[in-house]
Amino acid sequence: MTNSNRRKFLKATGVGLLGGLAGCTRGGDGSDGSGSDGSSDGSGGTDGGTSTDGTDGDLAIPLSEYEDADIDWRQFEGTSINIGAVQHPWVSAIKPAVPVFEELTGIDVVWNVLPEQQFRTKRQTDVSTGAGQFDVFYMDQVVNQFREEGWIQPLDPFFDDDSLFDEEWYEPDDLFEASRWQAHGGGYSDTWTGMPITVEVQTQFYRKDLYEKHDLEVAETLEEFRQNAKTIHENESDVVGTVGRGDKGYGMNIYILNTFLREFGSSLWTEFPTDSGLDSDGVINAAEWYVGLLQDYGPEGASTQTWSDVLSTMQEGRAGHIVSDANLFWPGLTGPDSSVADNIGIAKVPSPADGQFSPNAFNWQISTSKNAQNSEQAFLFMVWASSQPTNTWMHVEGDAAFSVRQSVWENDEFRSRVGENFAQVTLESLQEAAPDPFDRKYPQWGQRYSEELQRAIAGQKSAEEAMTQAASIAEDIYSN
Repeated sequence: MTNSNRRKFLKATGVGLLGGLAGCTRGGDGSDGSGSDGSSDGSGGTDGGTSTDGTDGDLAIPLSEYEDADIDWRQFEGTSINIGAVQHPWVSAIKPAVPVFEELTGIDVVWNVLPEQQFRTKRQTDVSTGAGQFDVFYMDQVVNQFREEGWIQPLDPFFDDDSLFDEEWYEPDDLFEASRWQAHGGGYSDTWTGMPITVEVQTQFYRKDLYEKHDLEVAETLEEFRQNAKTIHENESDVVGTVGRGDKGYGMNIYILNTFLREFGSSLWTEFPTDSGLDSDGVINAAEWYVGLLQDYGPEGASTQTWSDVLSTMQEGRAGHIVSDANLFWPGLTGPDSSVADNIGIAKVPSPADGQFSPNAFNWQISTSKNAQNSEQAFLFMVWASSQPTNTWMHVEGDAAFSVRQSVWENDEFRSRVGENFAQVTLESLQEAAPDPFDRKYPQWGQRYSEELQRAIAGQKSAEEAMTQAASIAEDIYSN
């Protein structure tokens, strides 16, 4: 879906006006989760002096922050909710504040935190069997599959309930447009499919020391980016010019390529569901650029590089810059605990000289299922968790750097902590972001599309052959 169509959708639906651990833990206690690869990534929040004894002075966030909301916070006192989540920095960041929600509402929070693939399997079983174990659960690219199967509840009735939601207090327009759009099924739904909780937008990370050494300017265009990679690749013995996700998976190589195809004026699905657009000139040009870049100036085995490989390559000083990647890399590259922070710069992703800046972005959202026993309580948690007081605390007092709220990226304390340049680049990128539209079969055809791109990066076929085959696959999946 094009950026202009995305904006028309938001106007038409009134969104802009509406503004390795397994098991259960409670409240802010227990494991604090970790990154999606199962390892701690340093993004977890501090405990903020959190206590579960119910005294406001010991809570991470004063209850007074929520008193102005015209919401009946205590209408479900004495109940509990089960949250299904992946091991993720958001879990680490919010857990110390969960006793605030429990004290505010009288609702007990039970966590079920799993490695990502285990969670996906358990979530699928929970909704498809109607078990309804999770009142709240992480939702991602399968959102429209779940929506069309009737497995998740639209949140609009809860938004319309004056006892559950106060629009003036919540300020939904503070949520980035791209985040609201993805929380409406990425443009495929006119109702809320969940509440956005984290955002990742693509940015460019580069070696400042090598750029200075070789008198390079930060690239604004794709040609400049390629030339910088060439200079570093040819003049540094132990450093490749660039590195980027080459491995298959709809969160891997195509997550990067989808930025460039949009910048070349194309989109996923020229006409849904009959014309995928993957064999259009814009997509082929973007694929040829990305494939050629990694083949000419990337590392050996570029076609098997995952996002974590890209991160470690940059952390170890073995690459000149990253093609473009999500700002979830911030802690490992430019955060306070990074050993390479002094030599890493950040800038917007490059675009074609005659193209449009259009970085990809991804939002995790939290949803509730049709069979959940406590969906109203779940919605209260969603409102609390994504509200300004909670979100600001997570990012100012904690170590988070993935806020879906524009006010956080404009907050002086937050900007001081993460760095003015990082905050401004991210803010401007999020304001122009064009996320992927996840149609109901995206996980199916997206996987095949990514496999074709991987074959091209590995040199097994040309980029044009790969994209032509990917187009045929996507369209056949919908015609059968």
